Amino acid sequence: MRHSFLQTFFFSESLRTYIRSLVQRDCDVDDVLQDTYLKMAGAENSIDHPQRYAKRVARNIAFDMHRKQCNMPQEMTHEPTCDKTDLDRLMAQTQRIEHYQRIVSNMPKVRKDVFIRYRIEGQTKSQIGKALGLSQESVNKHITRALSSLKCEMEKLMSANNEHG
Repeated sequence: MRHSFLQTFFFSESLRTYIRSLVQRDCDVDDVLQDTYLKMAGAENSIDHPQRYAKRVARNIAFDMHRKQCNMPQEMTHEPTCDKTDLDRLMAQTQRIEHYQRIVSNMPKVRKDVFIRYRIEGQTKSQIGKALGLSQESVNKHITRALSSLKCEMEKLMSANNEHG
């Protein structure tokens, strides 16, 4: 025996309860129910078992809705913040590194080479002396003068920044 689409309205509470078990939000129940009715109304032939058909249609619509919701970007519940102090610190650190690089690049060639090998590459003083043909005392002097130059130039820079800023 064939039943008409309108008979599905007689069991709408049963269908609503079924849909509620499929979706997470209550506001989606009415959407799925309405889409189910529209799908059933668009069926070209009469439906033999409207209750089973309605449940199958509702399940497919709920799954499709869930799939779409999972693929959508999540709504932002708050405005993203930018911690200005972290950004300021990063900028200051970047500027200090640029100043250090400039100071080191202006050092005499041997002093710069000794300093880079010692502080950046981590070579020992005896390794540097052997590689460059320098005495241990000479290596020590180059390192001391390089550090002194860095300290002096950075102090000049800091005091100039304090005067202008």
